Amino acid sequence: MIKLDAYDKKIIELLLQNSKEQVSAIGKKIRLKRENVNYKLNRLIKEGLIKEFNTILNEKKLGITHYTVFLQLRNLKEETEKKIIDYLKNHKYISWIGIIAGKWSLTFDIFIFEKLQLREVLKDLISKFGNFIDEYTVLDLQNSKPFSYKYLQSKPIKSIENQDTKKPKLDKVDYKILSLLNKNSRTNYVEISKKTNLTPNGIKKRIKNLEKTNIIDKYSITINFRELDYEWYGLQLKLTKFDEENLITFLKSHKKVIFYHRYIGAWDYDIGIIVRDSKEVREFINELRSKFSDIIKITDVFLVLEEVSGYSLPEGIFNIS
Repeated sequence: MIKLDAYDKKIIELLLQNSKEQVSAIGKKIRLKRENVNYKLNRLIKEGLIKEFNTILNEKKLGITHYTVFLQLRNLKEETEKKIIDYLKNHKYISWIGIIAGKWSLTFDIFIFEKLQLREVLKDLISKFGNFIDEYTVLDLQNSKPFSYKYLQSKPIKSIENQDTKKPKLDKVDYKILSLLNKNSRTNYVEISKKTNLTPNGIKKRIKNLEKTNIIDKYSITINFRELDYEWYGLQLKLTKFDEENLITFLKSHKKVIFYHRYIGAWDYDIGIIVRDSKEVREFINELRSKFSDIIKITDVFLVLEEVSGYSLPEGIFNIS
């Protein structure tokens, strides 16, 4: 477990709010010398607490449909699991892969533009590994709310609430810029300029426009929760009544809930919780049932053993003709 002092926590909190925040700006805000901020930031990266610098993109604005797949595997040996995971990691439309323990063995996200692509992705997966897939389910992600700031019990992260889902016209340069920021939100104008044949000032204007039109929602970081001595459990919920307002308020305010996903599919919600041990999982389940037993049914509880890949979008999204 990494020990954090007050300055470390402030640095992480600022990067959760805006992962593009410059070291000098962070130093001014927390009253620490630039070189000290830089040392602390590099330490947090080296020790694995900060995993990624993320650019959060507006999927609806990009015309992307987001699906989550859960696989139950069988007759599995270690080398076969590795082949499946390597296939998923290298797939142009698949991102965020988790190894889990419970009813399901693996989960991953598919990002596509047309439903026909979904069918092709699943068809290819089953043709290659069908002998090892006992069961699978595909869910259509409708809404997702992350609360990663709860790792540090800090302030909520601001997000742009723009209801306009009209897709702006983007060209190849825009997609190239998004692709580079998608890999690392701290990629600077000069670095992007070298790969796009635009001036740094031209890149700056393009990025400001992508922010203004809400293609870019925000910049944040991915934290390795295990380095803070947490375990991550997921709960799958089926609604028995469509009366969700109080449930959503509960999820947003509860200190252990770090995200919820709203689906169309075999169940309605995935809830992610961070806990110290299984006792805290039991306490959360009891609390959830005591408040919402009249509107929900818990269909499964699983432990996330490992995050194989992070939260950036897959490269296929940015490869436009």
